Amino acid sequence: MSKRVDSGAGMRCWLVERRPDGSVAGGVAEGAAASVAGCDGPLVRVEAAGFNYKDALACSGHPGVARTLPLIPGIDAAGTLLEAAAGLPAGAAVVVTGNGLGETRPGGFATHLRPPVEAIVPRPPMLSAREAMALGTAGLTVLLAIERLAQAAAPGHRGHATGEWLVTGASGGVGMLAIAALAGAGRTVVACSRKPTAEPVLRALGAASLVHPDALRGDPGKPLVRGRWVGVIDTVGGTLLADVLRAVQPGGVVAAIGMAGGVELPTTVYPFILRGVTLCGIDAATLPTQAERAALWPRLAALWPRLCDTLPVATLALEEVGDWSAALLRGDVLGRAVVVPSARVHLHTINLAGAWERSEHAYRRQFGRPSGVESGDSIRLVFATPGNATVMLNGASLPALGGDAPRWSHDVTALLRDRNELTLTCETPAGVDGLASGRMPLPERLGHPVLEIVSRVSDP
Repeated sequence: MSKRVDSGAGMRCWLVERRPDGSVAGGVAEGAAASVAGCDGPLVRVEAAGFNYKDALACSGHPGVARTLPLIPGIDAAGTLLEAAAGLPAGAAVVVTGNGLGETRPGGFATHLRPPVEAIVPRPPMLSAREAMALGTAGLTVLLAIERLAQAAAPGHRGHATGEWLVTGASGGVGMLAIAALAGAGRTVVACSRKPTAEPVLRALGAASLVHPDALRGDPGKPLVRGRWVGVIDTVGGTLLADVLRAVQPGGVVAAIGMAGGVELPTTVYPFILRGVTLCGIDAATLPTQAERAALWPRLAALWPRLCDTLPVATLALEEVGDWSAALLRGDVLGRAVVVPSARVHLHTINLAGAWERSEHAYRRQFGRPSGVESGDSIRLVFATPGNATVMLNGASLPALGGDAPRWSHDVTALLRDRNELTLTCETPAGVDGLASGRMPLPERLGHPVLEIVSRVSDP
């Protein structure tokens, strides 16, 4: 029997807890404060963890995901096995997924993890921990979906190999991986996304064309419309999935993966009984056996060369989990993100509260490019206690301020120039603040703006 290694000293994690007032909040916990009951498996040093939509729900305390609190989110992780287990020696490179991680037991947003043995499989040697988690459960889900679609297609289904395949939520991580996998198999892929800025990436991944979700609605009074899709991988759910089902060709297949667009499905039985359409649900967390997951990972590794130069993958430290989670739930992120628990964040803050110019309904501020920014650093525009206003930076629209969140944050690294203009537009006339014309502080009711220069370093 291998010696059990202590994981308490030096442990760090992102911990979601319920406050005395009943609200849910998350933050970085260290040492003894990072220990959570239920850690009884072999010890894994976590080198990277995937950031999935389900993890964002867990970070918000969603009761359908965060089944118990306190909780460390993270439904998958990659790292090094520190205690022999699952037929693998100490020191083996592994990935861990599913089996209640990040839902009913501590997950991967931590420097160390004790998963159940059934969650552990070998990591393909050609994948680093970060690369494995850039694929992660999202990649497993896509491969499972493609297998199910092939199995469920009606015998002799015309156009199965040559017709159009639709991927919804295409700008998300699962959507991008689905595009690459389908295109790599020779399918003609149409990417459905609300983000026109994602088009270059989606085409580079293999999308033949793009379509906006609004273009898929058709006549709402018709239970069926012209059949276009021979197969669909849907990551959105809700009314979009209902719209898509009406346009699937006879004998076609649809894989339902996500719920970002809602959990209701307002449809009829007509696609199923008049066109023989099959709707498959995909669950990568509980259904694949350990042996099936071990067999899928080499296939994911073979897909990585097609993705490595194109797939957007953000690298986050634990301190950045909260901001990314909120942005993911708002739909403001592109591609995938990987949490590196050993990384620490250094922040350099530039105050933007002063030197604003007022017009009738808007406030404008100009500033230069921040100095001291190195390769790999990112720059976030942050508003503490944000008020209600629309935001533009150098002519690009950002998510609106407002809501109940005490902090608004957006990565603006790619938008910054040598000279920058930030504009806030609000419904309330600017003159109600009683300020004189000319340069002035931004009114308190609109929040406290800063630029955060984020540098990441890893612990030795």
